[in-house]
Amino acid sequence: MKVFDLLKWIIWLPVLVIGVGIAFFSQLLEKRIERSRQEVKTILLEMESGVVSDDLWDDFLSVPIFDKQLDKIRERVEVLWAYDDFQAKNEDGFYVLNEKGLSEIREILSELSST
Repeated sequence: MKVFDLLKWIIWLPVLVIGVGIAFFSQLLEKRIERSRQEVKTILLEMESGVVSDDLWDDFLSVPIFDKQLDKIRERVEVLWAYDDFQAKNEDGFYVLNEKGLSEIREILSELSST
């Protein structure tokens, strides 16, 4: 049994080291964008108003922000668009935030305004 455990470690150790290295370098090479608090607030207000813009949403949700606090907000908003619990289709067939999603956006906007 000890030989088997040793073999597992011999196999898993290089995989772990390579995985950590890849994760580290991917963070270094990750493209980030500079956004101001006002830009983030404007985007969230558009989401709240039901304006449909695939390009704007995709850019906002997909590209990390340099400012860590604003990036955490982006990640929270990304979750809203990842789950059907927060969205509904409008009459034009586009996905928009439902009441649960709008409530979350309003909470995020409130937090953004208070900091």
